[in-house]
Amino acid sequence: MRHASLLACVVVCLSGCVRSNFNLATQQQEYTITSTEKEVALGRRVAQQVHKELPDVADEPLQQRVRAIGERIVAVCDRKELVYRFSVVQDDAVNAFSLPGGYVFINEGLIKKTSNDDELAGVIAHEVAHITARHAVKHYESQLGLQAAQLVTLATRQGEAARGISVLTQATQLAYSRRDELEADQLAVKYVKAAGFQPKAMLTFLEKLQNVHRDKTNYLPAGVVRPQYALTHPYVTDRLRAVKEALFGSADYMDYLNTPD
Repeated sequence: MRHASLLACVVVCLSGCVRSNFNLATQQQEYTITSTEKEVALGRRVAQQVHKELPDVADEPLQQRVRAIGERIVAVCDRKELVYRFSVVQDDAVNAFSLPGGYVFINEGLIKKTSNDDELAGVIAHEVAHITARHAVKHYESQLGLQAAQLVTLATRQGEAARGISVLTQATQLAYSRRDELEADQLAVKYVKAAGFQPKAMLTFLEKLQNVHRDKTNYLPAGVVRPQYALTHPYVTDRLRAVKEALFGSADYMDYLNTPD
């Protein structure tokens, strides 16, 4: 009875404020315990830490360029209730990342790898897509679910079960992360097209990214709070295939042949 009562309390805590809404980005009815206000507050807290660790680049024309591209993407994206904030930060790594609530960070090192606004727009659209699809929020909520499951198993002294849940959930999180990256690429194609940029530039930039990470099967973004929001990316060949499918309806035979199992 004590264990049942504990489980009931956990369920009530997690589901007491469940909301249902139709996500325009994913085209699915979704359930969440995180309101938009809470999402923005969560993103703001992490963004404050990011700004402490990664200062903004002191190049206002560059910051304005990124904001202008970002505003064009936001104007056609699937979540317009947020106030989006774009920052170029001092980091040589070829990387960009986003936080819940509309925060997008672009590393200076990534911008140096882009050849034009079209390539940069593809990167920004990809990060905006993570926000519109609420990927980080879903990841956050899944972690809350894991904590609840571990609480129940620990209360019943099933230590091995608790460790098993942890290992299984970690593997699942990696799978979801790869899926989210591909979904963000597909949404980015839609946003880039609608904003008037050249979507094929996403392919040229991904090819550059492939060269940068040619010796790595996967990698983590270089964000300063990696344990909280870092994602394990899929193979770049998978991302190239996803973008080609979104652009042309199908990928090349070689894209499938070169995709690791």
